[in-house]
Formats: sequence, C-alpha cells, structure tokens
Amino acid sequence: MGASKAAKAATHERILDIAAARIRSDGIEGLAVADLMKEAGLTHGGFYRHFDSQEQLVAEAAQRALVQGSEWTVAAGRHGGRQGYANLVDAYLSATHRDHPESGCGIAGIAADVARTSGPARTSYTRQVRECLRIVADLLGELDEDDAEREAALTVSALVGAITITRALGDSDISRRLLTDVRAALKERPSKD
Repeated sequence: MGASKAAKAATHERILDIAAARIRSDGIEGLAVADLMKEAGLTHGGFYRHFDSQEQLVAEAAQRALVQGSEWTVAAGRHGGRQGYANLVDAYLSATHRDHPESGCGIAGIAADVARTSGPARTSYTRQVRECLRIVADLLGELDEDDAEREAALTVSALVGAITITRALGDSDISRRLLTDVRAALKERPSKD
C-alpha cells in the first residue's frame, strides 16, 4: 500500500473511531458531519474522500461502535465460566460505564436510534446482540442449553436496561442503588440448583 493510500486508510479509521464514540454518546441523530470532520482535523469537504454518503458513514460507524463497545463482553468470554460472568456484570454495571457512554457498550448506546431505523445499522445491531447473547450463554455453560439461553436473554436485557436507566438518572442515589442492586441480583441468579 502506497504512503498516500495508507494515510487515507488511517484517516478513514480515525474518522470512524470518532464517529463510533459520538454515536455511543450522542446517538445516530447526534452525528453531524461538519462537527465530526472538525474533530478529526479535516474539512467538511474531505468527508466525501472517505464516504459516499452520510448513510455509509452511519452504517460503518454503527458497526464500529457495536464492535468496540462489545470488547469487554468478548474479553469476559475468554476468561470463561462464573468468574467471567461476574467480571462482565461488574464492569458493565459500573459508574465508569454509566458515566462514559462514548467508550461503552454500543448495544445500550444506540438501541433507541436503531429502533427507529432499518438497513445496515439494524443488521449490525442484530448481529452484535446475537453475539453477546451467545457469549453470555457460554459463560453460563454449567446450565443446560435452554436455561443458559434464557438466562443470557435475561442478563443482557437487565444489563442494557439498567445502564440505560442509570445514564438517564446520572450520578444520583437512585442510580448508584440500581447499579448495586441489579449487579447483585444478576450475580446471584444463574445456578444449576
């Protein structure tokens, strides 16, 4: 790859990283091309050297937001078992995750936006939710397959719902209590008993 192609590819990746963080924190509708390009240190006109349309940017950035935001789920899956499950729940339902959506889970960060759209963003979202459900079910491997899938659905729904609600509440007593209570409840739930 020539120097100019490599530089263009690196710039494209930088734009996508910035757009993915913005999507997770501000939603798809909050992604303004002019602001994005300014943050990337580029002109608005430079946008079309990297993307054919805003729709292409949204599709690529949504995919990036979902993949980047699910890195800790994948990491927990590598750790495996109950400890991996506990680590995932603790990290997900933390004040750090609540307070920094730009580096957090894309499934929670863009759910409302994806619900109002279709096409590539929804396809990417669906694929990432399925992957997350699979990883959580694998972490619950001591359960039979049906129970693990049911517990994974409950866990993912509780994680995403709790972090979404606590972000809306901000750093408040009720927010901290919800994080603590949902975290404890999830870690008590799945068992073979």
